Amino acid sequence: MTTAAVDAPVRFRLTPEQVKRFHADGFLGPLTACSPDEMAAYREHIDRQLPQTQSIGGGDPAWHNRHLDDPVVRELSTRPQIVGPMTSVLGDDLLLWRTNFFVKEPGGKEIPWHQDRNYWPIEPEVVISAWVAIDRCTVENSAVQLLPGTHRKLIPHVPASDGMAFKEMADTHGLDFSEKVDMEMEPGQFVLFNERTLHHSEPNRSNLRRMGLAIRVIVPFVRVLKADSPQHHMMLISGEDRMGFNTLTAED
Repeated sequence: MTTAAVDAPVRFRLTPEQVKRFHADGFLGPLTACSPDEMAAYREHIDRQLPQTQSIGGGDPAWHNRHLDDPVVRELSTRPQIVGPMTSVLGDDLLLWRTNFFVKEPGGKEIPWHQDRNYWPIEPEVVISAWVAIDRCTVENSAVQLLPGTHRKLIPHVPASDGMAFKEMADTHGLDFSEKVDMEMEPGQFVLFNERTLHHSEPNRSNLRRMGLAIRVIVPFVRVLKADSPQHHMMLISGEDRMGFNTLTAED
């Protein structure tokens, strides 16, 4: 059994009202991971260092699972301001599975409406994601959009339309998008959502980049059926791993 400290995130846990809202809508935000000034320091490192090195599992540019080899990304991904709210939803025992930078330059493609569970090799499908704004995210530069209540449905996915960033997208026939939420965020803010919450982003129609970091966290009873590479191990970020289903990083 492997154990991680749980004291640090406790004071950042959600209120009962926030937990209720998360379960009602399938998401909650914006919350605050750090100040804009703190994020400016993270952003400087990310822009300078990450494109020069290869990620765990590859990628071009190398924007995936950088928490495994970059201490600064690991620090950002495991800030108690992010882990604490996650424990409010899934409990104290948490494993960091994946991190993914989503970089959308001016003119960047539309990401279609989708549920993340459609793409993931895990069983059972229990994940909480924090999407952290590295840059300022506005409607103009492609802020994430979310549709409340869609986490209560399993939505079929079909081949994506031409020009989309993904190869598959949700079949949105019959869905009402009148209540969709544009999650505009300042640098350092984030939104929490689960594996079934329908979300999307428009093309980047501005002259400003939009970068976010998606932090994917599972509970120990979830098995990762296919890792991104042989070096892609889970990281215990809170509580204990009583199950031992997944290989943990050596430092844990």
